[in-house]
Amino acid sequence: MNAIAIIAEYNPFHTGHHYLIQQVRRQFPHTPVMIIMSGSFVQRGEPALFDKWHRASWAVQCGADGVVELPALYALSQAAEFAAGAVRLAAHLGCTHIACGAESGTAADFYALAQAACTLTVPVAPAAGQSYGQCLSDILRRQVSPRLATLLAQPNALLALEYMKAILSYAPSMQLFPVQRQNRHDSDCTTDTYISASALRRHITGTGTVSSLLSYIPKAIQQDMQQCICQGQYTDYSRYGDYILYENRLLEPQSLRRLAAFSEGLENRWHRCLSQAASWPEALSAIKTRRYAYSRLCRMGAYTMLHVTQTDIDAAYAHGPAYARILALSPAGAAVIKKRKKDFPIITKIKQGQHKLSAYGQMLLQYDLRSTDMQALCFHQAACRRGLADYYTSPYIRL
Repeated sequence: MNAIAIIAEYNPFHTGHHYLIQQVRRQFPHTPVMIIMSGSFVQRGEPALFDKWHRASWAVQCGADGVVELPALYALSQAAEFAAGAVRLAAHLGCTHIACGAESGTAADFYALAQAACTLTVPVAPAAGQSYGQCLSDILRRQVSPRLATLLAQPNALLALEYMKAILSYAPSMQLFPVQRQNRHDSDCTTDTYISASALRRHITGTGTVSSLLSYIPKAIQQDMQQCICQGQYTDYSRYGDYILYENRLLEPQSLRRLAAFSEGLENRWHRCLSQAASWPEALSAIKTRRYAYSRLCRMGAYTMLHVTQTDIDAAYAHGPAYARILALSPAGAAVIKKRKKDFPIITKIKQGQHKLSAYGQMLLQYDLRSTDMQALCFHQAACRRGLADYYTSPYIRL
């Protein structure tokens, strides 16, 4: 085995993420663990709470061997395209397994579900108020065994299914390694040992501290995370919302039509609601109907801020990742990267690395750089809002 990949956002890193790395380590003790991680923006359509370098360093301090940035166009996509981009990048790194958390289910279970999904004879066409994942689940429940159908009710099962579908399409020799989750990623509940990332984000943004929840943060990174919070180096989401309103008051419907996901005349409703709203949450409530999923609208907000065009995102889905941007490494991770650098562009420093890329690769990279600059502009403290961090921040190296 060359390496095993974990696809993650670490928004932020907590004991549940540490648990997954530990379980992979126990099963594959001599195999490098490489993380494919969303960068400055995440799939929910907003900036990550902390910057990508801190999150990557926390992963390596807690047992991972390397962290590679998932380009922004995939990180800001719905589950199928998010998974496909990450699996294709993992394949370029020579990874032979994808490890993921799931409430239940084996690799064979997800293989059977993926096979069924890939051979559907009916189109996956979401009804009003229904997400793509919900629609796919409803169709599959009628075509698989009752036992497999019960898996589809679990939120992480859908993402594991998308990983397996991507494996079948882009890396058939790769294997899935599901690890039973100890908590749901999107829940507000906590246990004695684990907390969801959503609950942790909500607490930090609401209180400006993590001191009462340190038991849910691995000891190795507690001090560093607390320092980030004390320095105001974390996202102010109300500030982010104001920037979306600002940007959209400058955009006309004809400009919105060029951006990703704007179709069916939604640009007109969007322009009217964004022009009148006093806040981003108010605008979302005004736009939201049964026809448009909340997650889609949040990603569209990010597309307007980053100027993501439909042409560019279509190209990203068609051609896949064009480089591996290194955010953190251990010696074992460095060995994995060294083996791949002759076959795939590896970027450790932007100034030197971007010149290795094709025009298509440079287009993908520009979205990553833009995402980092916009996230920094949304940090709490003015001293943390400087731009061009991609040019002067080096990867974290664990010796």
